[in-house]
Amino acid sequence: MARKYHTLVAIDGSPGCPWAIEFGDYDLETVKDEYADMRDRGWKAKELKIITTGDTQAEIDAAVAKLNEGL
Repeated sequence: MARKYHTLVAIDGSPGCPWAIEFGDYDLETVKDEYADMRDRGWKAKELKIITTGDTQAEIDAAVAKLNEGL
């Protein structure tokens, strides 16, 4: 069974700009800390998301691709 993996993704808010992977870790608190750091650097909450998937790159890429559908 795959372990849960948490990925911070960001979007710059421009029309059609895709979500992109910024950071990932098995520990959710570590990813939340990175989220908070990005917020402190001026990123808006709507420009950041934390997604949880299995730990293979294919699973992570598929989840990001799903976020980008319809942009």
